[in-house]
This record gives sequence, structure tokens and C-alpha cells, in this order.
Amino acid sequence: MLKKYNKQLVLLLVIAVIAQIIFLMASGSYTKPHYENKFYATTGIKFDGADLSKLTEGAHYFGQTAIGWTKFPNFKYDLIKFAGLPEDCDINMHAQERQNFIFTITTQKPVDFDQLQKSKDFLQAKFDEYNKNTNTNFILTNIDYSQEEVKNSYAFGALITLVLSAVIGLAALFIQKEFFPPRLKL
Repeated sequence: MLKKYNKQLVLLLVIAVIAQIIFLMASGSYTKPHYENKFYATTGIKFDGADLSKLTEGAHYFGQTAIGWTKFPNFKYDLIKFAGLPEDCDINMHAQERQNFIFTITTQKPVDFDQLQKSKDFLQAKFDEYNKNTNTNFILTNIDYSQEEVKNSYAFGALITLVLSAVIGLAALFIQKEFFPPRLKL
């Protein structure tokens, strides 16, 4: 029975070995540690005696607006200049729940606390500019900071590579069987 599938098993094995070799050569960039420098914040609005539920809802939607600012072409470059961040950093801001969000700066080396605080100050300056232009009072509150070193393990990457190579190999066998059937010998 195994003789019937020898060619297919050899093909799967070859694909798996080639994938592992490619991963071995590229694993340096996968396993290189990076740092996630974060600040957690709540978008607040100064209470002026108005309906509190409407103010809370407004702060929530304003938080979504602020997240959109991070997609502006110059936002990242202005932040880098203002806070003195490394030029190869990556930024992300996403809502955690309701008015809360997480602002993440991903870097190859840890940033110091002052740079993270300046990043928060940059965002608050954007809030202040918005407030001035729209006569509102949005603020950043409940600020918390964290820094985490993230390391991807070689073993996990090799396992993912093995699974992906098996899927690719099985897909290749399926395509070969369905679209290129063996020809009959006369």
C-alpha cells in the first residue's frame, strides 16, 4: 500500500525539508526580539453638567476619531520628531473597550519612559488642537505605561513552517491529481 504513495510522500518530505531550510535562513529576523512600548488611556470629556451618558458616548466616538488620526500620512513622522523615537518604529492605536484605547510603539530597542510620555503628550496636543477648533473638552485620562520585550521562539516558527509546508504539499498533490491526471499508456 505504501508503495502506491511513495512519490507523494517523497514530494511532501522534500517540500517540508525545503521549507525548514528557508525558515532556518530567515529565522534571524523572526526570532529577533522587539519591544512593545504602550500606553493605555481613556478618552474623557470634562463634565459640564450635561447628560453624562451623552458625554460618555461622545468620548467613545471621539476615541474612534483619534484612532483614525494615526492613519494620517504625517502622524507617525511628526510623532517620531516630537518624541525622539527611532525612525524605524511602528505605531498602532486600537480601542480596548468603549472609551479606552491602547497606543503601541513597536521598536527594535527599548524606548525610555520620557519618550513614551512625550508620545502621550503628542497625542494630548492633538486632542487640544481639536478641542480648540471644535470648542470641546476631550482629554486623556487614566494613563498607564508598559514596556514588554517580545521574543518569537524558533521552535514555534519551525512548527508553523512545518504545518504550512504540509498544507502546501497537500494542495500541490490535490492540484496535480485534479488538473494533471496521469496519462494512459497504450
